[in-house]
Amino acid sequence: MERVEIVNYSSQYQQDYKELSLEWLNENNLCEDADRQMLDHPQREVFDKGGYIYLAKVNSKIVGAVVLIPSSNNSYEIFKLGVKKNYQQQGIGRMLMECCIQHSKAFNAKKIILETNTALKSAIRLYIKLGFKEVAFNCNKYELSNLKMELLL
Repeated sequence: MERVEIVNYSSQYQQDYKELSLEWLNENNLCEDADRQMLDHPQREVFDKGGYIYLAKVNSKIVGAVVLIPSSNNSYEIFKLGVKKNYQQQGIGRMLMECCIQHSKAFNAKKIILETNTALKSAIRLYIKLGFKEVAFNCNKYELSNLKMELLL
């Protein structure tokens, strides 16, 4: 496997970040307005809320992404974990998730939450391997989310 580097988002990666995310969202018929807002306006939707976008880079190519935003009650929320198809099953998703977990622990968060869709089976398997548990689903941010998970830190 080629060397994978996790880097912070910068505007030079905007198009790569957007295309990467839209690829898996559209493939699974999960793209909705809230997704487009986050992808088109990362400053307003992520950074102005104290969030981060981590990217997986192989050589000069962006092959994965994840968004981490502070949430209520000393927690963080994960959004938009995605890895390009031809780079999946190489541990890149795990690397991105571990980056989010380490970040959350460094800021003394009590838990990490995420919403997903049961159609994303490989992502859910990864979340379970990392210790995430299904929790009650009350008010979802995304219309197409049907599963909520959390990791207690």
